[in-house]
Amino acid sequence: MKTDGEMRRAFRARPKRAGLIRPGIESLERRELLASLDPAVVLDSVSTLDSRGVTIEYHVANGDLGQPFELGVYRSADDRFDSSDLTVRTLTIGGPGAPALDDNGVAPLAEGHHRLTLSLPDGLPPTPSHPYVLAVADPSSALSGGAESQNSVAFRTYLIGVLTHGGFQTKSWRDRGAPWALQMAKSLKAQGYDVVIPYNWVAESRTPGAAAKQGPRVARLVELAANQAPEGEPVDVHFIGHSEGTVVNSVAIRYLEKNEPARLAEGYLKVTLLDPHAANNNAPGGRQYSVSKGLLGDLARWIIDGYQQKAKDPLPVIWGNVDAADVYYQRTPIAGAKGSNDGIYNLWGQVPVPVEGDTPVRYYNLTGVGISHTGYVNVVDWYQVHVVPTLGDNSPFTNPGLLNGEPAMGSDVTAASEPVFQGAAAPGTRLSVRARSSAPSPPIVLGSTVADQDGNWSLTSRRLPPGTYQVRAKGVAIADPKWPRVLVIPNARLGTITVDAS
Repeated sequence: MKTDGEMRRAFRARPKRAGLIRPGIESLERRELLASLDPAVVLDSVSTLDSRGVTIEYHVANGDLGQPFELGVYRSADDRFDSSDLTVRTLTIGGPGAPALDDNGVAPLAEGHHRLTLSLPDGLPPTPSHPYVLAVADPSSALSGGAESQNSVAFRTYLIGVLTHGGFQTKSWRDRGAPWALQMAKSLKAQGYDVVIPYNWVAESRTPGAAAKQGPRVARLVELAANQAPEGEPVDVHFIGHSEGTVVNSVAIRYLEKNEPARLAEGYLKVTLLDPHAANNNAPGGRQYSVSKGLLGDLARWIIDGYQQKAKDPLPVIWGNVDAADVYYQRTPIAGAKGSNDGIYNLWGQVPVPVEGDTPVRYYNLTGVGISHTGYVNVVDWYQVHVVPTLGDNSPFTNPGLLNGEPAMGSDVTAASEPVFQGAAAPGTRLSVRARSSAPSPPIVLGSTVADQDGNWSLTSRRLPPGTYQVRAKGVAIADPKWPRVLVIPNARLGTITVDAS
């Protein structure tokens, strides 16, 4: 566990660079400096209240010269604007699509001081390789004119990662914590996270009902870490929990929602649930596990149900203060879950996760041959290999569970007896498409194909007899080239088609 001093040093390891603009004397001096270059508009400051938008303060020096101007919001590695910065939003102040009035109800190009709040469709999610948020006036000229002529302002975000293991951990891990959390903590630091808290509750993890009690402790650690960030800067938090660790994180987030410090309220709260599993027999979907056949399987079911009856964990919830959530889960039968509890049982991710409010939640189904809850290759392993390396710049990753599709244009009309289907899947996914008539009959195999290197697929069906058909696709994707025998098997409904007798 990090001490107070260690947290302070972690935040100081990446200091603010010279040139960060703040309201007050600095901005007034800067306004005078830029006035010598004769711009009509001078930016004073940029800030955020909730990481879903930014508030920009600026000054129009001469209303007669105040023409519409381009304003850009960017993510940057430092407080200076250059071509490597990531665009968040651009718009023309005084032009179409821009606010007609500023926050004070004044025309945004009138002479004087202005305060303008802009919404950002995707908010400001954690991007530790680009921790600065810049507002830039006339960005095209700023790029061509050099640093001296830049009319920009910035603030820096700070990022805390929280890693929480599940219940029933190996006793020998008591002192150091779960190995996966320690490994992932190092990886997150390498991605640019300012502070990472690998929360260790191994000593209590075998006690029914202990998970929820950890929540307030985790929340206090987050508050302590946030307090070490420079005053006035927003602090983002990324909670990552596995299994019963998602219960711990959920309670912690609820605690923070009720007692949220300003700098956390200003930051972005992201939650990642890895195979969420509360020790609770009343979770959605009933029994969320698979056991082997025979006496050992029956005994495992009895033990699991008994433990969960005693624990009565609260279910993990996506609370209203969460800005975005990702859920990675599997529902692999024990026969396909390699290395899971000596082949006796495999816990499943409990989905869907309850949501309070309108938080967007993305689900990634990793069900397949070889992927399990705690076996040789589990959901945590997959996340560590495939997702963690993308967190630094918030870039996309290949999802082997991706599969969607629909009839191509014209293929859903009654005259099409050889319909064409198309969609998306992970590159290299092997696909088979089947149709089932409304009449009792076995499914008809329409054909098979492979998704190309861009993840696109298309298939022309065999000729179908007249009738109405429900069409489904099934895929087989390799979870990782290093694990050729670990397969993810996505399924998707492609729609309904009708073929006329003509």
